[in-house]
Amino acid sequence: MSEQAEKFLAEWEIEHVKIVARSDRADQAQRLALRCREDAARAGISSQDLDAAAEGNLIGNMLQALDDAEFRQMYRDQLAGQAED
Repeated sequence: MSEQAEKFLAEWEIEHVKIVARSDRADQAQRLALRCREDAARAGISSQDLDAAAEGNLIGNMLQALDDAEFRQMYRDQLAGQAED
């Protein structure tokens, strides 16, 4: 696995993964994985390196990124609520 692929995947997720309804996550994860593969190919990152960076499951990785995005938003909302008190 290349460090370039790991860095690409991490940065790509930050830029492209946004909160979606839980009922839409499976479909969105598939769309995100396809778009990520296309963008990685344009950046010169092989599909094999990208898969290795995603630990062999790019769709699962995108699902986790969607969950993480929701968690970060909930945390920010909680902090904002505490600041108002």
